[in-house]
Amino acid sequence: MDASFFRLLLIGTVCLGLSEFTFANDSIIRIDFGSSQRLSEAPWNNIDQPGASGMVLTNALDQTGKATSLSVRQLDPWAGFNLSGTSNHASLPASASTDSFYLEQGVDPAATLRLEGLSPGHRYRITIDASRMGGTEMRSGKYTVNNHTNSLDAKNNQGRPLMFSDVVADGKGFITIDIQCAAGSQYAYLGAMQVEGHFAAAEANRLAADSLDGPPLVNAMAWGIANGATGEMLWSKNPDQVRAMASTTKMMTALIVFELCQEKPERLKEVVSISKRADDMPGSTAAVKVGEKVVAHDLLFGLLLPSGNDAAIALAEHFGRYLPDDNGSIRNGSAAACYDRFVDHMNAKAAELGMKDTIYLAPHGNSGNRSTIRDLTKLAMFVLLKPALHEYFNTQHHSAEIVQPSGSKRIHYWKNTNELLDIEGFDGLKTGTTTMAGACLVATGVRNGDRLVVVILGSKRDSRFLDTRNLFRWGWTQRAAITRSGQ
Repeated sequence: MDASFFRLLLIGTVCLGLSEFTFANDSIIRIDFGSSQRLSEAPWNNIDQPGASGMVLTNALDQTGKATSLSVRQLDPWAGFNLSGTSNHASLPASASTDSFYLEQGVDPAATLRLEGLSPGHRYRITIDASRMGGTEMRSGKYTVNNHTNSLDAKNNQGRPLMFSDVVADGKGFITIDIQCAAGSQYAYLGAMQVEGHFAAAEANRLAADSLDGPPLVNAMAWGIANGATGEMLWSKNPDQVRAMASTTKMMTALIVFELCQEKPERLKEVVSISKRADDMPGSTAAVKVGEKVVAHDLLFGLLLPSGNDAAIALAEHFGRYLPDDNGSIRNGSAAACYDRFVDHMNAKAAELGMKDTIYLAPHGNSGNRSTIRDLTKLAMFVLLKPALHEYFNTQHHSAEIVQPSGSKRIHYWKNTNELLDIEGFDGLKTGTTTMAGACLVATGVRNGDRLVVVILGSKRDSRFLDTRNLFRWGWTQRAAITRSGQ
């Protein structure tokens, strides 16, 4: 397989008109970008974190299985991963050719990778491949390696790689690769990469020793600690990096519903019917079924405690009827039209709150919704200004009466997914977890009258709450020390 892949790359060089360069006695490193469901066997290296920012691969294996100095750093996240590539690639294994990372106009139109641990001043050959089968639209990406740019159309690609020869590592041993959607293309892809050249042994590229200063080390890719009284960002990491936000989305969903009910409190008593669209929605669920009916007040708990995607859709379809369309008129319309108006209003509210880097495509987190630490902090501060809404987020358990299509009734119990509520002093707000976003949390807490807001994005499921507690603990300690010193 290795020999045939290499031959194909040489053919691809000629076809693309790029200069061919011979790398005698050098090593080859191959990287598969895609889903954890389709990992390639060693000595392939796998990167399966499209939503991650930071180091995503260290000590890459070469074609002999030897660990090398090469590392890959993802400087910003992708829109997600795709599973619709070819399984009949001329040389790549199906595990590498059927999946890829993708970019999308209007969501994440660009991404940057940096190859690190290379030999400064040495020349490398970098080959890129991607496949997206089916569809009618162009799926072309523009790829820039250092200062050299070319394009690759992934549409129905089964063996047309893109090669950059004679790429020189800079004085730090870095090569930067920028990818973006080409003009007129909605999507761009990265499925596999080959790097050929000289690599030092793995031991030559150890990271610097941990600093003994600053906030605690956490798994989260981005985080922020804000003053809960003023919203001032006190300490942060990547606070303006746009990332998937998972079900922290539902903070805005709840806010829109709550404000509509503030206008007319009787709306909280309205009965919401569960549609097939809501019932069919995968992911976290409030366990309501098509044809069932739930009072809006109760369904808000179903939205926030178990983080029900089904509840999010049902609430959007129901309450969208009270929102104006593009012409400023309010009319019921179909459930789909009401849903769309609701999402439009989520974006309008985000703009009103100054959440300039936030985009909502759906009222739930199983979507392409994006935000930043700074924007979610603004939203959290706004929620805190509404004690009656904050109480929904701070509730640990709630039981609701659900009317079934037959007319019979059942009682359903919901428990809050926010484990911090089991600890004194924490009182909100919202969890979120998807493969793309990682584990996320917007949390609020008070210690000795000092309220902080902590937001984390891109953590790990089993460390999300510990990350957050460590940041709260450090923040409160620093604040107390500043108070004692009189600063």
